[in-house]
Amino acid sequence: MLTNKGQPRPPQKDFEKFECEVRLRDHPEELKRLSVEASTRDDCVRRLIDQGYLVVSVKRPGQADLENAAKIFAVTAGFKKAKSGEGYKPRSTLFSFTKRVTTRELIFFAVQLSTLLRAGIPLIRSLEIIRKGTPNPDFRTVIQALSGSVSGGTPFGVALRNQKGTFPWIWANLVDVGEATGKLPECLEEIGKYQEAAARVRGKILTAFFYPGVLTCAVIGAMAFLLIFIVPKFAVIFEQQKMQLPALTRAVIQISDLVRHQAYLFLLLFVPVIVIAYIIKNSYTARVSFDLFRLRMPVFGELLIQIAVIRFSRALSTLLKSGVSILQGLDIGGRLVENAYLEAGIRQVAKSVRSGQGLGAQLEARKLFPVFMTQLITVGEETGQIDKFLDLLATFYEERVDTFLTRLTTLLEPIMLVVMGGVIGTVVISMFLPIIELSTRAGLGGG
Repeated sequence: MLTNKGQPRPPQKDFEKFECEVRLRDHPEELKRLSVEASTRDDCVRRLIDQGYLVVSVKRPGQADLENAAKIFAVTAGFKKAKSGEGYKPRSTLFSFTKRVTTRELIFFAVQLSTLLRAGIPLIRSLEIIRKGTPNPDFRTVIQALSGSVSGGTPFGVALRNQKGTFPWIWANLVDVGEATGKLPECLEEIGKYQEAAARVRGKILTAFFYPGVLTCAVIGAMAFLLIFIVPKFAVIFEQQKMQLPALTRAVIQISDLVRHQAYLFLLLFVPVIVIAYIIKNSYTARVSFDLFRLRMPVFGELLIQIAVIRFSRALSTLLKSGVSILQGLDIGGRLVENAYLEAGIRQVAKSVRSGQGLGAQLEARKLFPVFMTQLITVGEETGQIDKFLDLLATFYEERVDTFLTRLTTLLEPIMLVVMGGVIGTVVISMFLPIIELSTRAGLGGG
């Protein structure tokens, strides 16, 4: 055990000795070796961390520790990045822990971890408890990696960043704040609420467009089947009978021939789409222009703005309640709207707020969001309850989006059915027109 001055105490009964390598948080480049008495390895790590040490390795005398070199490098690099305030960028390796983890599992993880920490259970032990109860083997591997990093002295926020692609990057930012303020359980609870709200909105959007998407695929599949397999058989019969075909029938047969023999021409239609997508991805100016175009689309533009309001309001509220400054919250919240035009505008708003301007007034001046939102934010600033009003905004626009999507789905379903029936019906009728015409002529000739 360690004294208050960090010196080892004499051995005690029921304790075992551990050989430890640690670094001082103020001087992480200096490596120290200590001999510590503790009941378990986890207890030893916890005591060292409580004494202000950055733990590199803990092992029993004579026990080989093959992870020491990796831990020393990871802890030193990670801690220096955390101190400098830079974003920690994990290295892509062959043995990456990036696995498939569902949003529902992430939400449950945040809630569980918050509950365990509130109960006074140490972080490492909490992670181990959650790992044992996690059915997803990929997620168990991720949690084990987190536990190992934290056991080695890496800050939890840095450990989350190191799991590239698994945790949304807002997690690490909020956890950094929680560790710095001693409110990690509260921050994790806010993360869970934010993730739950985001998943709810995403689910509503996917549900609304699922049925139209299925109908669209059904139409394409049915058309492909008719044009590739059915129309050619009718075309052979018509040719054998040397029938004079109506214009509609000839057009459908030509389209069928095109689909069967020159399908690559349809692939050429995707070339401009791929080129435009590449330009948008690699050009910031093009991305801003494209996102502005999306916001100005009739009907769907309004939906995208409302979704952006929800994301921005919910994120900024979560960040402010967790202790993040308004400027840092604007930076993070701006990126979470997932729209380059709005993000650029929010960045300019942040500059004005830094100079002392009001957030609501600046948002309204730049006309980024609806006036209702900007006015409510202004009221929140005046009353000192901006996080509360942001929550109200997010809830209000969630209900509006839900109503909008319900109406849109109700409108799209009959339209899609009519289009589906019209397209397929046109192909079928075009095949029977010559037969009907032939029968009519035969009937007139017989009369």
